[in-house]
Amino acid sequence: MKRHVFGPVPSRRLGRSLGVDLVPFKTCSYDCIYCQLGRTTSKTVERKPWVDLDVVLDQLKEKLNTHP
Repeated sequence: MKRHVFGPVPSRRLGRSLGVDLVPFKTCSYDCIYCQLGRTTSKTVERKPWVDLDVVLDQLKEKLNTHP
């Protein structure tokens, strides 16, 4: 199963933070030549539910319980 919540990761402003990824890899409305992730493979401006929010919320609860 894809993990949509990752971390904790170091944050200069907050110390530690969790990352939440709600769109598929390299889905973007731009194709910036300087993007650290490479070329955009799915260029779109369409708004749609990319992931099941219940899955994301479950993963977030799991992370918060293991990394208080």
